[in-house]
Amino acid sequence: MTPEPRALSLLTRPITLRSFRSGGRAPPPLPAALSTVPLLGLLAALALCMAPDLTRMPPWGALLVLALLAYRAAVALRRAPALPGAAQSLVLLLLVVLTGWGLTRAFETLLGRDGGTAILVVLLALKTVETRSGRDLQMLVLLGFFLTVTHFFFVQDTLTAVHALLSMLALCAVLAVSEQPTAFAEIFKAQNQGFGGRGFGRFRPLLRSSATLLLQALPLAAALFVLFPRPDSPLWQMPVSGNQSSSGLSDSVNPGGISSLALSDEVAFRAQFDGAVPPPSALYWRGPVMEVFDGAAWRIGPSPRALPQVVSSSPPQSYTLTVEPHERAWVLALDAPGSLPAGTTITQNLQVIKPTRIGARTRFRLSAVTTFQYGLNADGAWLGRNLELPVGSNPRLRELAAGWLKLPPAERVRAGLNVFRQGGYAYTLNPPLLSTVNGLDDFVFRSKRGFCEHYASAYAFMMRAAGIPARVVTGYQGAEANGNYLIVRQANAHAWTEVWLPGQGWIRVDPTATVSPDRIEQGVRAIPNAPGLSGGTFGLFKGLSLRLDALQNLWNTWVIGYDGDQQRQLFAKLGLGEFGSFKLTLVGALVLLLAGVPMLLRRKARAEPLVRAYELLSRRLKLPRAPQEPGSAYAVRAAAQHPGQAAAIEALVGEYQTLRYGPEPSAEQVQAFMGRVRGFKLER
Repeated sequence: MTPEPRALSLLTRPITLRSFRSGGRAPPPLPAALSTVPLLGLLAALALCMAPDLTRMPPWGALLVLALLAYRAAVALRRAPALPGAAQSLVLLLLVVLTGWGLTRAFETLLGRDGGTAILVVLLALKTVETRSGRDLQMLVLLGFFLTVTHFFFVQDTLTAVHALLSMLALCAVLAVSEQPTAFAEIFKAQNQGFGGRGFGRFRPLLRSSATLLLQALPLAAALFVLFPRPDSPLWQMPVSGNQSSSGLSDSVNPGGISSLALSDEVAFRAQFDGAVPPPSALYWRGPVMEVFDGAAWRIGPSPRALPQVVSSSPPQSYTLTVEPHERAWVLALDAPGSLPAGTTITQNLQVIKPTRIGARTRFRLSAVTTFQYGLNADGAWLGRNLELPVGSNPRLRELAAGWLKLPPAERVRAGLNVFRQGGYAYTLNPPLLSTVNGLDDFVFRSKRGFCEHYASAYAFMMRAAGIPARVVTGYQGAEANGNYLIVRQANAHAWTEVWLPGQGWIRVDPTATVSPDRIEQGVRAIPNAPGLSGGTFGLFKGLSLRLDALQNLWNTWVIGYDGDQQRQLFAKLGLGEFGSFKLTLVGALVLLLAGVPMLLRRKARAEPLVRAYELLSRRLKLPRAPQEPGSAYAVRAAAQHPGQAAAIEALVGEYQTLRYGPEPSAEQVQAFMGRVRGFKLER
């Protein structure tokens, strides 16, 4: 059996927090100059940490960062010359100024989330160019940990958590390599083995050392996560660049605006009901209400934030809404909201509003009534605003609707629906282009093919022309069941119409249901050739996607959604009371103490056989060695104290130095040396 090389035997030592603290016996200092292996490992780990940021930076910025890392690796491998000190400093200073100016132009500011992380990535890459010592390496590793945390400012999903875990594992591996560069250098020597067979196995000690350090910190991190006081709302709002794009619904509706969302499988929000889920025909998630029509598009009108008068005729249904970031202030609540989450308000148009935009995944606790009346006592000014039409727009629709003015209001509503029911209209994701002038006339009398916003816009216009107050409501309709919760995708984006009738108030009229009732009952998958997951294709892939989304929902519920309210509920169930109580303080201190036990009881690293033999020799001589004392100096001191055995002492110390610093010794040579040390005894 081939003996284990001395360098690889060092890999069995667990990397512990001993490396990060002072006091007691000091760890061996890092070399003044970094060797190639830890430096290349640092560059690879930082590239992994930076990967998500590179996709969010301008292309030129990402290329600059990659070029800097590649240049530093080339210098370390002696494939490129290093710049002289003065020239290097001048080049780095120039790059800092130019990239700072360029990123300011790209993100408008360097103080926000986007610009701040981008400049941090560039500065880290620039710092690698002048990295020379172990101190530089440790500083960059710590900054790498910080950079990993910043990714959660953008996305807080399970994929980001996995990337963070891999990044931390890589950074811990860099620390392990930097402490034992000679030992770990053996891993990167191919020795004609390639990367198959034992090739990958050679990395196991490095992974084990890195994972050990992370696992030691895991209990304490979990305890702090559960026990640290959680606020009910964010402590601060991360500034976002002004050019940050938003996804989802817009604050205006024009033909083609919502149909573009139907092509997206992106999740808009998830909903989990406490009891039975309402039927698909009742799943109208209310968003912006459009009351102003300028002849081409519908826009949001003024609506006071006051509690509307809602008369419910069905019991409220409680549910939890987990909204993906969309950089808007509205909450897509199920129509009509029965109760509001803390920190939100509602307008007279039943639209739930948050004081600040939703820039991160947010959970809301609401209830809804799906059978209701509201707006019974609407004032005349409000209703008059919902009768206004641009002068001279769409004359053919005006003429058509004018013929209904003598009908009762309810009959006018049905007459408008009959236009779509009996006119040979089709529901499609790819409607033809409409005329830029009198586009609704063009749609109703020529193309007759459109998406939900076409039908809602044309119907609202006809109702206003027929003397019925009407407006367009945007939001989402339907959902996709996935276990015990619903997924609402951007493909579920929808527009419908509300009309006001005496004695009934505002009522929902969805002309899409007249043209394509399957769209309301079955969602977008009922549309022929609907793309993506929403269209019901990709059976195996869709099943995997739903399972991954279920995992994401658990992450949202138990990790991202763990706020002050959930924390208080947990403490109440455990009988610990509130913050400040003696019981919670005592239990919390005990849990934190126990969580730190894995670090306190970590196993002491076992020294190499040669080192153990040398330490045994010093005990036999009853002469402790001074820290960092050379073997030759120790041999002289020991021989002076025991002159009668000077030759034997000098021979043993010299043999140790030869075995330790000469060619790689065999296991038999090490064992023989150990035997001679054990056989050595002081003469009396």
